Amino acid sequence: MPRELAVWLYGTDVGTLAEGRRGLSFHFAEAAYRRWGLRSPVLSLSMPVSTRPYRDSVATPFFEGLLPEGQLRKTIAYDFRIGETDTFGLLAEIGRDCAGALVVQHATDGAPPTATTQAAEPITSNEVAERIARLPVFPLGVDQRVRVSLPGMQNKLLLTQTGSGWALPTGAPSTHILKPAISQFEDSVENEDFCMRLARRVGLRAATTEIERFGGNPVLVVERFDRVILSTGRVRRVHQEDVNQALGIEPSRKYEASGGSPLRRVANLLSDWRAPTEELLELLGHVSFVVAVGDADHHAKNISILHDEDGRIRLTPLYDVMCTRYYPSITATPGMFVNGKRHIDEIRADDLIAEGLAWGLPEEDAEAAVWGVLDVLPEAIEAEAAASQRCPAPLVAFLAARALTLRHEASAHIADNRLPGVLALQPAPAPHPSPDRVWVEPYRREDGTPVRGHWRRLR
Repeated sequence: MPRELAVWLYGTDVGTLAEGRRGLSFHFAEAAYRRWGLRSPVLSLSMPVSTRPYRDSVATPFFEGLLPEGQLRKTIAYDFRIGETDTFGLLAEIGRDCAGALVVQHATDGAPPTATTQAAEPITSNEVAERIARLPVFPLGVDQRVRVSLPGMQNKLLLTQTGSGWALPTGAPSTHILKPAISQFEDSVENEDFCMRLARRVGLRAATTEIERFGGNPVLVVERFDRVILSTGRVRRVHQEDVNQALGIEPSRKYEASGGSPLRRVANLLSDWRAPTEELLELLGHVSFVVAVGDADHHAKNISILHDEDGRIRLTPLYDVMCTRYYPSITATPGMFVNGKRHIDEIRADDLIAEGLAWGLPEEDAEAAVWGVLDVLPEAIEAEAAASQRCPAPLVAFLAARALTLRHEASAHIADNRLPGVLALQPAPAPHPSPDRVWVEPYRREDGTPVRGHWRRLR
């Protein structure tokens, strides 16, 4: 008989994950298609609600994408006496708190309890420091009491924040991710915190971060955007999946250079599922920022899709961004190529615009999305450096040089008329030489994203 696990989503027992002789399979429960209807992508774009089961080739990439990777996975598997390739067995042990809103547990466990911070076990700052120090031995903080899962290869600790401080996610979902410094990369905590704050300063939606010290060491504290803490202490999970899960690609193929998904396929996926055009523009803004700050490690598992409870999809905020080009030992090959460019330092503004055009975006919209980031970035770096005063001066100078280079090179292209119609760089626009264009004043989209003033071609 196959082994089975119940999969819960938004308070509904949506289906059964089974392991048999032919691998994993997933069967939606009748409750799922009664609540959301057939073909709803509420669980995954790779597994819309269906009356037919999804076999191993589809189910395994999605569910394996919920688990940690590399040495973290090996260590957790060893502690539970499970083979490191046993996706089913690992989810049975640590699947109760996953990325997104899924709860994966034994079918006999019944409905998951109401998620509330009041069920978490309070710990002191010293205990937090001790758990961070023990991450190489207890990845994610997983032990006999804490059962949590999160993708990725970097050491991190999952905790719950309550009104009175930090707590262990025992009986409550984790709400924050604590990332200690990466020993081989100096100032990695300050680097990522600065880049995430910078993203928000230029008008992008991005995960909220803060630096706290535990045991005298800086730790990046990331607020989970797939958790919402209500005033009552109740925690609402928000479902998400990364691009690899949405495309049905195994986690190991997250880099385009090793067979992973290109950006165009991500854009096509959003279009195929009728995501608003604003989602593609936001994606292009994210890509522009990642290139500008020199993050060559931004891959397909660093782009995710939110699934609202009503089944609608949208991009998650930007997350896991840092300037990897600051460290000479890290490859300059981008995790996902832009307009075919395989070296992040060779990507220019016109490459970013060309990438957007390949997704089917109108030229003026692609230009506005790219320049909405690149045009304001140098001043944003200066302002953020003055405001936070945590980022090392050499890193600030490195980022500023990249930002200015991108903007100056694009200005030269504009002067040579190789990028007609790009928004003017001067505060007050001069009359455009072409009569078929009109100046659009700066405005904000419905989601609050600012759009710089730009020339728009008349239709």
